[in-house]
Amino acid sequence: MHGFETPLTRRQVLRSGGAAAVGLSALAASPASLARARRRTIPLPSARQVHIDFKRMVDFGPRLTGSASHNRYIAWLEREFVKAGLKLRPCDVYETMRWQVQRFGLDVLEGSSKGPVKVAAYYPRSQETPARGVTGPLVYGGVAPAPSANGADLGSVRAGLARYPDDLASWAGGLPGTIAGGTEGSILLIDIPMPAPLTAGAFTPLVTYEYWPGHSQADWETSDYKRLWIEPGLGVPLAPFQGLGAAGVVFIVDASYKALKGGYLPFGHGFEPLPALYVDRDTGARLRKLATARPRTRLTLAAKRRKVPTPSVTAVLPGSSSETIIFNTHTDGQGFAEENGGVAFVQLARHFGSLPRSKRLRRTLVFAAWPGHMVADLPQAQGWIDAHPDLVRRAAAALTVEHLGCSEWNDSPDRGYHRTGQPELFGVWTSQGKMFDLTRDAVMAHDLRRTALLRPPIQFGVGGAFQTAGVPQIGAIAGPEYLVTVSPNGDLDKLDARLAARQIAWLADLTRRIDRVPAAELRKGDPTLGSGGSSGGGGSPQPKREPC
Repeated sequence: MHGFETPLTRRQVLRSGGAAAVGLSALAASPASLARARRRTIPLPSARQVHIDFKRMVDFGPRLTGSASHNRYIAWLEREFVKAGLKLRPCDVYETMRWQVQRFGLDVLEGSSKGPVKVAAYYPRSQETPARGVTGPLVYGGVAPAPSANGADLGSVRAGLARYPDDLASWAGGLPGTIAGGTEGSILLIDIPMPAPLTAGAFTPLVTYEYWPGHSQADWETSDYKRLWIEPGLGVPLAPFQGLGAAGVVFIVDASYKALKGGYLPFGHGFEPLPALYVDRDTGARLRKLATARPRTRLTLAAKRRKVPTPSVTAVLPGSSSETIIFNTHTDGQGFAEENGGVAFVQLARHFGSLPRSKRLRRTLVFAAWPGHMVADLPQAQGWIDAHPDLVRRAAAALTVEHLGCSEWNDSPDRGYHRTGQPELFGVWTSQGKMFDLTRDAVMAHDLRRTALLRPPIQFGVGGAFQTAGVPQIGAIAGPEYLVTVSPNGDLDKLDARLAARQIAWLADLTRRIDRVPAAELRKGDPTLGSGGSSGGGGSPQPKREPC
């Protein structure tokens, strides 16, 4: 299996030429010396160790929900938690409809410019085509409306995205009267004014603390936050175009080919009724010209659907107290960033699990790693909360971790897709009160530059469910341009391993600080804490319980 070393049996060691030098000494070690070796404290990871473990995850391949790569990664997590001395609870096993692309493309079949078109990405879980594709005239439908939003208010961005399906349907309803020859049976070419030209100023109303020594408020406010994972990553519905009789849709995105290539957009939508592809702005300009002649065009998106099981992992390191500190993340993702939280948990488990009992944390540590962020039919963090009400009721705090070690890359018409030399903005949502104080102090202590602390309940990432369940929490997340990109190297060239190592050390330090504070004190100071009125045992689909 790629990424694993095959363990040698005793007989194989004895047969090998290096047995005398290495193998026999290990085999002859006394039980006492082996016990001492097992008690050796494992330090928090260096940048080199971070790179090794993140690469191991990437080497499994894209961990799309329910895929073989995803299953291999989950199995690795289980083994590493056990090796670190943790106890695995039975896995919560859900079922999901796995959609797996096989082949996609766009071909102009007639005219002087006939031939294949450079397609940057496919629309996940859009309607698959027959193997031969679907064919129709290439028709330009114009520029779709942008989601309504105020660029300086994250709440308005979310509200605009919520109403966007209705706005898009209303716009599409007027298209037939404006297009000569109609849209029936067409390959419909649509400009979408996305990603939206946001700046980090959209987060300002939620910010409680910013750490970026040597930089002004204006530097924060004007930082580029034009990100594909926001739009179209959070979704452009296809039903309005089905109503026009189109056979397929090609979206022109305001992005370079290098930035858009391999984008898994939208990453969490359910199944859509039409096949759809994405092209970059330059390819789109060429297609607009071709569409004036309505050339016959073939769109191919071959894919398979299959219902498959997918498990969560819950690993426990007992403390002297039954109170818990819960580490929370998801397991499915595309590259090194999405999702490396589980790898960080393994590194934390190795360290905390190796400490002598006299130096261990008082509280019990729980590592929750569940599937479902990249599909629409699984309950995500809320499902884990509902499946483990005993752990949640005893929780003093929850630490949600996503996307560590991200360098910033921006995409612009003048400079193309480029590295900025800065760390990606790192947002840490924190329950107010003592959790905020502890988090702020730890950020400063570990010099996590370009980090902003933000207040719930409006919260990006997968940690907000703990806030509504009444558990004091942080939700740490970065959102780089390449967040949900499927690429051959998992975007490892964009990993800042030194930054990731500091962020993991920060998490370990924050956990120690939290461990010293009474649970009642952690719950003070945030009127939105527990606004959901649930502490587990809610209405999520009940998983099967099976041995991991």
